[in-house]
Amino acid sequence: MIRRTLLDFFADLRTIDAPFLVYDDGYRTWTWTYRDLTAAADAFAATLRARGLRAGDAIVVWSENRPEWIAALWGALLEGIVLVPIDYRASADFLVKVADIVDAKGVLAGEVVDPALLGERRPVWPLQEVAGLGAARNAHAAARPDISGDTTAEIIFTSGATAEPKGVVLTHRNILANVVPIEREVLKYRKWARPFQPIRFLNLLPLSHMFGQAMATFVPPMLPGVVVFTRSLSPDDIIRQIRDRRVSVLVSVPKILEVLRDHVVRVAPEAAEPPPAGMHWLRRWWRYRRIHRMFGFKFWAMVVGAAPLDPEVEQFWGRLGFLVVQGYGLTETAPIVTLVHPLQGGHGAGAVGKPLAGVEVRIAEDGEILVRGENVTSGYYRAPEETRAAFRDGWFHTGDVGEFDAQGQLHIRGRKKEMIVTPEGLNVFPEDVERVLNALPGILESAVVGAPVAGSTAERVQAVLRVAPGTDVDTIVRAANAQLQDAQKIRAAAVWPGDALPRTEGTKKLKRRELRQWLTAGAAASDSGRDSSGRDLRAILSRFAPGRTIESATTIDELGLSSLERVELMMAIEEGFQVTIDEGTFAAASTVAELEALTQPLQGAGAAAPLRTADTIAFPSWNRSWLARTLRRASLPTWILPLGRVFARVRVEGLDHLAGLQGPVIFAANHQSHFDTPVILDALPPRWRYRVAPAMAKEFFKAHFFPGQYGRRAWFTNSLNYWLASLFFNAFPLPQREAGTRETLRYIGDLLGSGYSILIFPEGRRTEAGEINRFQAGIGMIASRLGVPVVPVRLEGLDRVLHHSWSFPRVGPVRVAFGSPLRLRGDDYAALAQQVEAAVRATEKHRKTQNSG
Repeated sequence: MIRRTLLDFFADLRTIDAPFLVYDDGYRTWTWTYRDLTAAADAFAATLRARGLRAGDAIVVWSENRPEWIAALWGALLEGIVLVPIDYRASADFLVKVADIVDAKGVLAGEVVDPALLGERRPVWPLQEVAGLGAARNAHAAARPDISGDTTAEIIFTSGATAEPKGVVLTHRNILANVVPIEREVLKYRKWARPFQPIRFLNLLPLSHMFGQAMATFVPPMLPGVVVFTRSLSPDDIIRQIRDRRVSVLVSVPKILEVLRDHVVRVAPEAAEPPPAGMHWLRRWWRYRRIHRMFGFKFWAMVVGAAPLDPEVEQFWGRLGFLVVQGYGLTETAPIVTLVHPLQGGHGAGAVGKPLAGVEVRIAEDGEILVRGENVTSGYYRAPEETRAAFRDGWFHTGDVGEFDAQGQLHIRGRKKEMIVTPEGLNVFPEDVERVLNALPGILESAVVGAPVAGSTAERVQAVLRVAPGTDVDTIVRAANAQLQDAQKIRAAAVWPGDALPRTEGTKKLKRRELRQWLTAGAAASDSGRDSSGRDLRAILSRFAPGRTIESATTIDELGLSSLERVELMMAIEEGFQVTIDEGTFAAASTVAELEALTQPLQGAGAAAPLRTADTIAFPSWNRSWLARTLRRASLPTWILPLGRVFARVRVEGLDHLAGLQGPVIFAANHQSHFDTPVILDALPPRWRYRVAPAMAKEFFKAHFFPGQYGRRAWFTNSLNYWLASLFFNAFPLPQREAGTRETLRYIGDLLGSGYSILIFPEGRRTEAGEINRFQAGIGMIASRLGVPVVPVRLEGLDRVLHHSWSFPRVGPVRVAFGSPLRLRGDDYAALAQQVEAAVRATEKHRKTQNSG
């Protein structure tokens, strides 16, 4: 098939009726179909037209991975608008610089960034709202601008915040030159993949990176497949996502594979033991069956990009029976130059594959990799000098050094340029960091190099300094890091012992190779004398910031750790103290002192320390099985709810508020009686009634959850009540005074993601005389974090039908009133809870007003 522009791919998306994008923010999951995406893209395109944007205008997207990101990309492409992606970890200053360069007409901001940092210079649109689902479904019928292969699709900026950012201009033709050859290969094998469909990809690469975009936007629809986005980089969460969502392929930076390797070896030590030479692959798979069970038996491949992959890591996963696919490319090549064919062997360890069809690669006399082809950018945005420097004799000079082996596979041997590529695939230019250092008092001279951290081949930003007498190096590093982006932050610094840093004759350029070798030798020497026991927090921290003085007041930010390195630090503390730390609790610690406080109760626990700092809650899932649903659907209308009607004579009001409402929602009601749940279910229309999960106080079932504290009879009766409530009402335990907030939110998020609404009684206790008690902050947190409407529910009279002190009900009138849905936003959960309480109380005022009229 002929592909003239990227919009030809978009036309194919309209014809697919299947799930496409799954977004897990750590609490709740959203699922988009292919048609949902095209509808959202059409709606966003219409929004751009309504705001007066025209073809050639630019907009910036500064956000975490989420379905709306891809909708925004397609919506911009439909209108000929140039998308300018910025990594969500980039600073606001960098974004403002880029927005000024391209004269951006607006900024699309995600949930994890702070748009307030941008000021009021440009419009800021919440990404999750701009690309709303369901709006303007017929907008694609509107007239579109003429789009050709030479139309600019995106401008991807590199360089740091302390230098002029450099934008790579990518056209439809550039990106097509990468995507079309992959599509041709996929079509050859697609029929063989049908028994295994849908192929699910867990994509951890940022969409602001071109390889991350390709593996989320263009490649999966060729199968067609499903793409999963998640915020957490914790190895526990990654493995859970792969197993529970039956993921086939993990897409990530190499560092993720290193983190997962360390985690797997810790959990299953046999993974570290190589199999005997020549062992058949089936026997090898059986040898490591525990690891395959851990990931789920549908998982088979890892696709890595954006940074070099350590051959030892590749060999580790290969011998466990997983396929590791890697390639080589740059933003300037849109981005793929070479790629390992996943179904063809013959490549050695460390090989990054053969050139993609239509891409020419040759090795210059000095070993530099040169590239040309339609995938290569025409140049840098409004930067003619930089463009001329990068393109000579019709070839793009990559700055990387490599060679081809006998099988025609490319191997990367290093960098000719001085740019540092972090394990997260982010570029750091040493001159940017040196410019900040040299401006600080006490610095006579500085040099920044990418040097490997002990025990790893990854490059980190490290500085060599010449300082004036009396200058404190740690103070200098803190001051510099306060001005640098996360990727640029200095991990370690050393004082040069000589009178001047080594430089070349004539040009006086820094001899960075010599400095790197000196730093590496010093790091190895310092590492050899380090305490390896792991139970000293300062020793653990020093492994992540070699040469730095670690004090209680040192902030975690000052250590210059990336998001992945924070996960590694958490794992190191877990391993050193033999615990599992809740990721949210760890993220809340901002200083070394707070980390010490976090580990204080663990340091005295010895080898028998608990494996988790918070109680694990056993939430039910069996009550959503087809058998339980069938029994509940048969029991509620035939005998459970009719039995309640014998005593509660219910009058229902406010059902009009539910008429046009789409679920799921949270029903928040005042709490009067054990009769509350069946009465509310009886009041709800059938389309809501059978898709509700009521929350029940976990503390009410203490004998069930803590049988050791109670007698056998108390345990039996309490457990029976728990199982019956879970079965016939689809109820689940909600802890009110115990740990486990994150687990509870996660479970509720799963319920909502499955289409179940939640029934909650935010007071936490039943009324004494019909009064409404203060609503607890939990309802505000749940509604705000999970992003669902709250329907206030007012109950009256149930305390006179079955008071909590009675053992048998009486006959009496009952009123159930549903209020207008609320949307709660923000993190002042107590204030949000009061909004819900006020809405519940308002239904009573409304009734009194009607009666007086």
